[in-house]
Amino acid sequence: MRFSNKVIVVLGGTGGIGSSIADAFEGEGAAVCRHSFDVGEYKADLRDTTQTKKLIEKVLQNFQTIDVVVNCVSSPLRPASFERKTWDDFLMHILVQLKSVVETTHLVLDAMKRQKRGRIINIITSAVKGVAPSHMSDYVTAKYAVWGITKALAKELARYSITVNAVSPGFIESDFTKDMPPKTAELALSQTPSGRLTVPQDIAGVVLFLASDEAGHVTGENIVVAGGSTL
Repeated sequence: MRFSNKVIVVLGGTGGIGSSIADAFEGEGAAVCRHSFDVGEYKADLRDTTQTKKLIEKVLQNFQTIDVVVNCVSSPLRPASFERKTWDDFLMHILVQLKSVVETTHLVLDAMKRQKRGRIINIITSAVKGVAPSHMSDYVTAKYAVWGITKALAKELARYSITVNAVSPGFIESDFTKDMPPKTAELALSQTPSGRLTVPQDIAGVVLFLASDEAGHVTGENIVVAGGSTL
C-alpha cells in the first residue's frame, strides 16, 4: 500500500489509460479523484479555465492536499492529411492537452510547495521519440508541446521537491484509436520487438513508479513504454 494517505488526481481518469492508472493507485491505497469531461463528481471541460479551477478547488476542499497529478487527457483522434486540417483542429488538441497541464499545475503548486513534495506526470506518446505518424499532425504537435513544458517545469520545480515526468505509450487498441485505419494495429505489432502491443496496465505500472518515493530523484524524463518499437 505505497500510496496510503496520498491524494491522486487523474485527468482523463475515466478513459482507457486513465482508468487503468486510477485503478492501480486505488489498489495501492490512494484516494483517487477521477476527472471526466462530462460525468461524475470531478467532471470539468478543461478547455474552460473556470471549470478547471472549480475541479481543483473541489479536490482541495475534500482532501486539503494533492500529492500527484496525472495528465491523461486528449481530444479524439481524427486522422486526416495535413491539407485537410485547419488551425481549429490544432487548437482543439492544444487547448485540451497543453492548457490542462499549464492550468492544473498553477492550481496545485501552492499545495505541493507547502508539503515540499509533489509529482506531476504527463501522458504523451511514443511518436515524440520515434517516427511521427502521418495524418495526425494536430495531435502530435500538441504532444510535443506537452513534452516541452514537462522539461521546463521539471527544471523550475525541482527545488521544491516536485518532479515532473512523462510517460509515452506505444499504440494501444482502445476507443481512443478506433478511428485509425484498420491495419494500424497490425503495422504497429509488426514493428514491436516484444511481439505484443502496449496495454493500459503497462502505462499504469510506470506511472506508479514515477509517483513513488523510489523515483524522488527522477525528473524531466520521458519513459517510452512501447515494447522496443522506437529503438
